Amino acid sequence: MTLLSQLLGVRRALSLFVLGFCTTLFLLVALAQGGPWARVFFALAAAYGVGFFGLAAEWFWGRWYAMGLAGSGITVAILGLVTSGWNPALLIWGGVHLVIYAPLMGEAMAERYENQRAWRERYGIDEHGAARLKRAVKGAATALPTLIFYTLAPREGNDLRLLLVPLLGLGIWGLLRLRFWGVLLIGLAAVGTAVGTGLDARQVTPFLDGQVGLAGLGLLALAALLWSVAPFVVPAYRHLRTAR
Repeated sequence: MTLLSQLLGVRRALSLFVLGFCTTLFLLVALAQGGPWARVFFALAAAYGVGFFGLAAEWFWGRWYAMGLAGSGITVAILGLVTSGWNPALLIWGGVHLVIYAPLMGEAMAERYENQRAWRERYGIDEHGAARLKRAVKGAATALPTLIFYTLAPREGNDLRLLLVPLLGLGIWGLLRLRFWGVLLIGLAAVGTAVGTGLDARQVTPFLDGQVGLAGLGLLALAALLWSVAPFVVPAYRHLRTAR
């Protein structure tokens, strides 16, 4: 047994500590900030809180979801540093999420979560199904924080993009219950995100004057959502053909 395998409890505690810290920080910022930005931080607190409880309870999807959240922060930080240059805030943001992601890597950690036999027997899922579900959960969790920023950030007037976050949340819930309607809702969220970023791109002046950051987050969320639902496209098509 390797040293990393012996330190599973310490590694999990480290990821849980950072998830709990982020949840608390976002909640405090939302309460202190108030105004239209409060909903962004309340939603982030909820998203990271789910990650904390899923990982702490050792639910089979907890590791996937937490790594998805962490992957979002790491991706945003890397792209921000590449496109905007040196930024200590982005470096800290990426480093914090790396501390969530790195301790959860490895087969020994997977044995405590998705490799448990009980949930596979309960849902009657094989290795290929588990692999598809893993990709879908990680992709949807990766999209969630960026979609929260993109849709809930203050905008002028009422915007139907506000519905995309609850749509994705319901989709993830359905996905974790192994319901195909969960995949459909995530797909609808992807369509709505694509339409929203397309509309942003058409508004040339505001896009250049300050919405380019939000539109970039929208594109990142869209990529993660498409990555999430892609494994189910071919099986769904085959099922529809057979049903005919």
